Amino acid sequence: MPEAPVPQWLRIGADFVTIEVLARPGSRRLGLLRVEPRGLVIGVASQAEKGKANDELMASIAKMAGVARSAVSVLRGATSRDKIVRIAGAKPSALAERILIEAAKVAKQK
Repeated sequence: MPEAPVPQWLRIGADFVTIEVLARPGSRRLGLLRVEPRGLVIGVASQAEKGKANDELMASIAKMAGVARSAVSVLRGATSRDKIVRIAGAKPSALAERILIEAAKVAKQK
């Protein structure tokens, strides 16, 4: 059985993965809300002020990916809702697989 293609919002590097994220600060629903062609939509309770929403977003992504918070950083879009997030890890293919599994769970709930 052939493997599913990797979505455009996910890129696998030598020791990291990057994902495109659409942040939803001030959300009543938290965590991974849905998957769109352009990225993962993630809700956080904090408002977008003084980096609070980014901190909560990075913690949420770290939990989803099963890595330490220090392994997650914003590459682009720190002041935007549309972000590119880098997740460092020794086994990027395993990170990508875990993220895709979480995305598939959310997609099935619809």
